[in-house]
Amino acid sequence: MDHGIETADLRQSIGKPSRGQVKLGAYHHAGKLILEISDDGGGLNPEKLKKKAIEKGILKTDNNLSDKEAMALIFAPGFSTKEKVTDVSGRGVGMDVVKTNIHELGGEVLIESELGKGTTFKVVLPLTLAIIDAMILQCANERFVVPLNHVHETIRPRPDQMTSGPLGNILLLRDENLPMFFLGDFFGIKNTNKISDMISIVIKSGPKPFVLVVDDIIDQSQVVTKQLGPELQGIKGISASTILGDGKPALILEPQELLLRKTPTRNAVSRGAA
Repeated sequence: MDHGIETADLRQSIGKPSRGQVKLGAYHHAGKLILEISDDGGGLNPEKLKKKAIEKGILKTDNNLSDKEAMALIFAPGFSTKEKVTDVSGRGVGMDVVKTNIHELGGEVLIESELGKGTTFKVVLPLTLAIIDAMILQCANERFVVPLNHVHETIRPRPDQMTSGPLGNILLLRDENLPMFFLGDFFGIKNTNKISDMISIVIKSGPKPFVLVVDDIIDQSQVVTKQLGPELQGIKGISASTILGDGKPALILEPQELLLRKTPTRNAVSRGAA
């Protein structure tokens, strides 16, 4: 592995820990597989990149590139800012190959960089086939699947834990006020069950924790994901589909993205309601 993290002395002089970090992560989001590589080094310098590109004849002198466009120069064939070639890097061969192969897989590469703070590369790939741990939920006569990594806990709340106000329904859970949303409301499914008979799924996988209210939890198991057809792609809150054990299909939900959809108003719950 090669890297562009500053020397220990330089890092200490600018208030950073002497030892740098390179992190590798992978996670599932919105029907995509995200591979994330980040460091806390010097970051990409757009001006330096433009200057080097002009020297190599990749860019004209009278360019008007934005910082984001300048950072994309690192994917140009033969481009490198390294002064000294090593066995690992410096030849300007690699990043263009990476980008080409990722695009052939239907993916993309995203760059987030702040000068002096570090850089993050995100490789976004479609989930054509993957196995995930999931919870199968019941809503009226329909079943839905939620990836288990989104589920913080499940509870059947007491009437005194629920209230409603100007902002909607709220679950009072261990000194935390969590907005409540009924899963059926997102799909136009009418449900006549009493709120006290329903189950609350606490979602804390994103910046805004909330509760998804369902009729029942059917099972917890591994499911094989399948890409959505073109007629369903782009619908917020639905990331993929799967075939359940009985041979029937079910939609795999992306809970945080469900909240981006406009939902109809359901009758508010009240403290002490049945």
